[in-house]
Amino acid sequence: MSALRVARSIAQVRAWGASNSAVTLGVFDGVHRGHRRILESLVEHRTRMRAGDAFVLTFDPHPAVVTGSREVPAILTTIDERLELLARYPLDGVFVVPFDDATRRLDYRQFVDRYLLGALGMKGLVLGYDCHFGHGREGSPDRIARLGGQRGFDVEVVEAVSHAGSVVSSTTIRAALRAGQIERANDLFGHPYLIRGVVVGGDGRGRDLGFPTANLRPGDEAKLWPPEGVYAVRVVWREQQFSGMMNVGTAPTLKGGKKAIEVHLFEFSHALYGENLSVYCVSRLRDERRFDGVEALITQLRSDRAAARAVLAADDIYDAGSSGAA
Repeated sequence: MSALRVARSIAQVRAWGASNSAVTLGVFDGVHRGHRRILESLVEHRTRMRAGDAFVLTFDPHPAVVTGSREVPAILTTIDERLELLARYPLDGVFVVPFDDATRRLDYRQFVDRYLLGALGMKGLVLGYDCHFGHGREGSPDRIARLGGQRGFDVEVVEAVSHAGSVVSSTTIRAALRAGQIERANDLFGHPYLIRGVVVGGDGRGRDLGFPTANLRPGDEAKLWPPEGVYAVRVVWREQQFSGMMNVGTAPTLKGGKKAIEVHLFEFSHALYGENLSVYCVSRLRDERRFDGVEALITQLRSDRAAARAVLAADDIYDAGSSGAA
């Protein structure tokens, strides 16, 4: 996975000296199979038109937070998670546009002129079939195609992607996650669900049981947590990959408490407080439940560890998200 060039202002983008570029834009929440098709088309478009670079323009925060035009969804990927997943593709850069009230008020033609043509030097635009942008979401694919004819850029529209009997969408994936169907969600993503966050202080109860845990705080309060339960996970720390298991819940056997995400890494002894971890949720092992005492809990945790090892022996997070474009 290569380092990804990221800009968060027009001034930073202009320092790239972009010209004759192929561009796509959208929230890309989840970077799922539908998004993958768009990214692959972007890379192919760059090759076909002999473009200088391939750029993704995305937004932070989610536009619905600012516009109030529809219910704000729980997000599948924080901006840091999105960038980590986008780094798997052969992109030349990602422009993260801060979405605020001034951005919201821009007419789609103004948006194209300022960000896509003026900053990114766009010559070709790849859009998803349901992509709308600009004030009032008036910038539909049809309108953008007509604008391209006037402004001198090509427009390619990528149709919906179906997989396992469903049209792949962030909405469908959210429903699967909320239902505890992590394997179905992962299949629609094309990669295990990612939770990236910082390790915060805990009460040390896991260490007392012989299963020390890192308490993870996701980078955005709007992040959708998986349902309470125990999961087999892959963890990336400082570009190294480790196996482990994760509990989402209140630890009811140990008197419970505030809902938390606790990650136990196998064969790991480093201090992690204050460190960033990327946790890929490979499989849901069981529900969280209360046990009749600490010894029963320890016995179950040993069984969970064995089950997680068996699941993870045949899995690799990078294989799961592989793409013809990567």
